[in-house]
Amino acid sequence: MLKFRPTALCVMAALLACAGQASASSLQPNTSYWLFLPVVNSLYLTCPTTSSQTYDVIGIQGGYYKGNALTDENADFRLSILGYVPTTAPMTLVNYSGPADPHAPQMAGIFEPNRGPNITGVFKRYDWNWNESGPPPYGARGGVNNDWPVSVMNLAATPGEGIYIPERNILNAPIGTAAMVLYADEDEVTLAYGDRDSVVNGYVVYLMNICTDPNLVARYRQQLDSNGRRATGFLPAVRNNERIGIARYNYVTVAIRDSGPFLDPRSRKDWWQGY
Repeated sequence: MLKFRPTALCVMAALLACAGQASASSLQPNTSYWLFLPVVNSLYLTCPTTSSQTYDVIGIQGGYYKGNALTDENADFRLSILGYVPTTAPMTLVNYSGPADPHAPQMAGIFEPNRGPNITGVFKRYDWNWNESGPPPYGARGGVNNDWPVSVMNLAATPGEGIYIPERNILNAPIGTAAMVLYADEDEVTLAYGDRDSVVNGYVVYLMNICTDPNLVARYRQQLDSNGRRATGFLPAVRNNERIGIARYNYVTVAIRDSGPFLDPRSRKDWWQGY
């Protein structure tokens, strides 16, 4: 509800037209009016800029991603660059045949306490046409990838609630971290499970549309040079149940890869065991 005096009738006329009220010509000078406007709940919050969280780093094993020839502004590290489009697949867990890895990251761990999925959006990713000799982002989007019915999904969240990594029961020695941060900015995090600076050696998880903890972003950027390339031989590492940020919206966007290919994040036997 908005109270106003008709001192800027051109502005208020537009508002009144939207609200279905009288025209500006019917407004009387020096008279106050109450204007009832619809309230839109945008379900998002402003991300914090400070934090008390601290994060360890671990040494990169096996060399830098693509020999450190590319900056981190690329489609392997950033789901936002790769992109995705909505699809019409069921917003439920699915049962695929085949063996299950008992050590696969479990997406219930994104929230504390752990919980089963409330899937609110499903998407297919794009392919990427690489041009590694060009400038960032080293290529362009291709067509929609149809390897799986779903390759990206949104999970329901409450704005402001803590966001954690999908939990895994194999940890990096000697400090007990579960995943290494391949990329972090204010809105998204990419995690490799292990200590390889790679998206083709084991599991990689993307978390996007979050408020990444500002100290995690700072810790990540400390490991880069001014161009966005690796510089120290280390990257941040995070533990199970260690908060990496908070929900920005009423959903969190997630995707997962295994040794390179993206997989269906709805797979019950893989990422949602016990649900």
